[in-house]
Amino acid sequence: MAVVEPLLNVADIQGNILAGFNKDFQTFLFLRIGPAAADRTNARHWLKNTLGPQLSSTSQVLAFNRAFKAAKASGSAPPPPATWVNVAVSAPAVARLRSASDAALFGDAAFTQGLASRSAFLGDPSDPEAEGNTRNWKVGGRPDNQADIVVIVASDEEALRDARVTSIVATLAAGGLAVMFRQDGATLDDPWKGHEHFGFKDGVSQPGVRGMASAAANDFLTPRFIVSGPDRRSEFFGKPGQPLLWPGEFILGQQRQPEDPLSVDTNPGDTASDFPAWAVNGSYLVIRRLRQDVRAFWGFVTRQALELGMTDEAFGALLVGRWRSGAPLMRTPTGDSAALAADDLANNHFAYNKDSTAVTIDTTVAPGYPGDSFPQARADFLGTVCPHFAHIRKVNPRDGATDLGVAEDTGFRAQIRRGIPYGRTVLNSLPRPTPLELAQDRGLVFASYQASIVNQFETVVRRWSNGFNLPTPGGHDAIIGQADTVANGRRRFIDLPTGKRCFLDHEWVIPTGGGYFFAPSISAVRNELGA
Repeated sequence: MAVVEPLLNVADIQGNILAGFNKDFQTFLFLRIGPAAADRTNARHWLKNTLGPQLSSTSQVLAFNRAFKAAKASGSAPPPPATWVNVAVSAPAVARLRSASDAALFGDAAFTQGLASRSAFLGDPSDPEAEGNTRNWKVGGRPDNQADIVVIVASDEEALRDARVTSIVATLAAGGLAVMFRQDGATLDDPWKGHEHFGFKDGVSQPGVRGMASAAANDFLTPRFIVSGPDRRSEFFGKPGQPLLWPGEFILGQQRQPEDPLSVDTNPGDTASDFPAWAVNGSYLVIRRLRQDVRAFWGFVTRQALELGMTDEAFGALLVGRWRSGAPLMRTPTGDSAALAADDLANNHFAYNKDSTAVTIDTTVAPGYPGDSFPQARADFLGTVCPHFAHIRKVNPRDGATDLGVAEDTGFRAQIRRGIPYGRTVLNSLPRPTPLELAQDRGLVFASYQASIVNQFETVVRRWSNGFNLPTPGGHDAIIGQADTVANGRRRFIDLPTGKRCFLDHEWVIPTGGGYFFAPSISAVRNELGA
């Protein structure tokens, strides 16, 4: 029986959630509503009449992204540059703009309590002198610098982004609002475009979202590249290695994953209801400003690689689970492969506990695709190829059972990531960057959308990244994991496949701000939060 997928209201769902802005330049404006009674009223008018008409929908962003990809594939001119705007609000903002009782209807405890209150729960430093402690955050860590509203502005061109930000800022005073903090982000300079500041390709693996963008035949939100037939993988994956998840894992009020994913054709999951009625078609947004210490990271990698008789690139790949190009260790364990990394119908096709096998690609969807000719991944249950501590294996165990249940539980933990680097890259100056370059602030604005901050973002970070024995014993997530205990002084470790235990002498990713927000539907911004 064919899977019947829901028709999504793509004209009302904000565009960065399901389609993704995918712009080279972004700005995050963290705003605060003034204390006066009039400020509340003015903020509501501002949301309805000033910002509301500027909000970009999934239908708009999806149409642009499809046109851009088609132009790239055909070699024709891309569509004209576009600038997108989205918005999200905190729980205190909901209470202010509507009512405290309305804010209390949100059943996600993380959202209602806020990121700063959950910081220690996430393993952030408890030492008030530490940079990563909430009292030292740039935004969101103290009562006096927590944002009520975050506006995301993204564009293909820096000048267009800045012009839109300037025009929005000019309206804030009349809206009873003020900028608490502005964070600009941009893709890294060539040849590192699409990479993060440590030099590794970012955003390779994203879940596919089930659902129809229109009533037209086969107009799926997530394209289907696998030939249907006896190979049932076409029912469960968009691209090879890209699981198809029900939209309720990311959008409130939609069908969620079934307990038994093999029953998707007859038994999709139910819909959640622990939120106010107007929150349907919205999504929870996590923002974490993460500073990256590039010198400390590569210093550790160089020292350990020398001790182990490995290259820097090979040891770094063990920590991440992918080579710097984005090629996965599971499919090219002995060296990087730029060709594999560039093939997005192959670079995510692997499992951990069983051999991968060839997939037949539908060439009507991918015209001219020559096929996946790269060696298939072999089962790696013991983590001898991609270690259990590798970042991508910690946050996405794929086909591995976890402490939370069978392998299918991983689908309940997925997030849609929409982050972007901030600060200038120092990678082009390695191995001898100047002291001035090293002193500059750089990192990642981590942003993720999900239907439950507690069950998705926090579970992955708190249990898996921070746990030395979860979801499989082998050490901490060396990239983002934290271990804030008095007994060990935040010391972390990784257990190499050789049996050697390496202690991590420094934290390379430091939280310096952020917040928990809710991204409502466009109609809810205008008619429920707006006046």
